[in-house]
Parts: sequence; structure tokens; C-alpha cells
Amino acid sequence: EMTKDRDSLGCAKLVVLCNAPDDNPFMAGAFHGVSEDDAVINVGVSGPGVVKYALEQIRGASFEVLCETIKRTAFKITRVGQLVAQEASHRLGVPFGIIDLSLAPTPAVGDSVAEILQEIGLEYPGAPGTTAALALLNDQVKKGGVMASSYVGGLSGAFIPVSEDQGMIDAVVAGALTIEKLEAMTCVCSVGLDMIAIPGDTPATSIAGMIADEAAIGMINQKTTAVRVIPVVGKTVGETVEFGGLLGYAPVMPINRFSCDAFVNRGGRIPAPIHSFKN
Repeated sequence: EMTKDRDSLGCAKLVVLCNAPDDNPFMAGAFHGVSEDDAVINVGVSGPGVVKYALEQIRGASFEVLCETIKRTAFKITRVGQLVAQEASHRLGVPFGIIDLSLAPTPAVGDSVAEILQEIGLEYPGAPGTTAALALLNDQVKKGGVMASSYVGGLSGAFIPVSEDQGMIDAVVAGALTIEKLEAMTCVCSVGLDMIAIPGDTPATSIAGMIADEAAIGMINQKTTAVRVIPVVGKTVGETVEFGGLLGYAPVMPINRFSCDAFVNRGGRIPAPIHSFKN
């Protein structure tokens, strides 16, 4: 991704997905899959700020009240998306595909998944309880959204990119959030290690290992996972890189410095896992 900002030159942005859905309307990872109609309208709905505002009104309430509030809010957001999709379908004469229930943050203040996690009760994302809070959030968004739309698809989970979410950036800068914790969080939500800047001198084998780890989580758990990392040439941990626009900016994060060269360089391929013997 090149922008006019000189700072951004020399970044290589790589996206790799495991179990990519055909009907995902979000970049990166959106493509027109073979199972799709020739032309179709898929709508991604994003409302982290709305969810955060709703949770501010019930601060300190029980899990039951918390979950009901997220669910009701997700229903309302998705209902709006459904109406927009139907109207677009009608005007363009193109069939309505799906509504994707994903909560997708932007760099705008207040439009943050991280801030929802804080409102749920974490000092910062990365604190103990983060994976549980994210699992809860994801589940309630699905429960509320499914009833609001006649067709649900795509990824339909909370996105946890670093550079596109001011709250995530703050958590990294505070030392609360590491790549290892982000990987754990991907076990319960969409999509993976997303929009993370890493040192430009990171070995290719280490990046391959990160991709393999996320693919393993996706394969074994039968879910979509991905890696979208940005090796920033000439920059190291503690520096930041500016992308501009919806891509935001990112602190360069430390990665584990121990080698996986011998693992990655074996050659061949890892066999597909067994999911069941029911056939």
C-alpha cells in the first residue's frame, strides 16, 4: 500500500487467508467466489461506536444485561444494513447476497472494537479476560444480527486490526497487547493477525511461521483466519508507520526473535487435518 506519505514507502502488505468465505464484502479478503451469482450485493455493516455508546449506558451491569444490550444493538445495526441492501438491490436490479455482521473499526475516535472491550471491563485489550470478553462480544453480535437479516454470511465476527483501531494502537503503546495475545484472540473471532506492523528485518521464515500458526487455528477450528502483516523496511520496534485514511497508523510490534527456519524449510506440505469420521 503506497500513499503520498513518504513514511509509508517501503511497506510490503501481505494478506493470507485460511478458509476464506466466497461472500466476504470486506477488504482485505474480498473476492467474487465461484459459489456466487454473476453479480451480487453483499453488505458489510460496521457499528463499534454504536455498541460502545449503548454499553456506556449500562456500565457495571451484570453479564445478562451486558449481553442483551449488545444483542439488541447488533439487531438494530443489522436491520439498517438489511434495508440498505434491499433498496440497493431494487434500484440496481442486482440480487441481494448477504449481510456481514462483522464489527469493523476505523481509525476515527470512538469507532473502536478495543473501546468496546474496555467498556466491557478491561483496562486495555490484552489484559487477562480479553479473549473471554471478545468471545462474548462476537457471540452476542451474531445472536442479534442473525434475526435482523434474511441472509447472513461473510465473516460475521469482530475485527481486531491494530492500525485501523485507535484503541488497539493505544493498547500496544501501553505495553498491554502483544502479537501472542492477538493470536489467542483470533481463536474466538474474525479474522487474524490484522494490520500489524513488524520490523523490516523480520526473517521471511518467521513471517511464514506466523502465517502457519494462524492457518493452523483456522484449519483445526474450521473457521476463517488470516494474516495481514506489514514488514516496514528501515523501521524497528518502538517506531510508527503512517498509512493514512482508513488504514491509520501502527506502532512497529516486536515479534518472537527465535528461529523457525528448520521447520519452514523442510519442504513438502502439511497434511489436511481430520475433522470427523462421520462419513
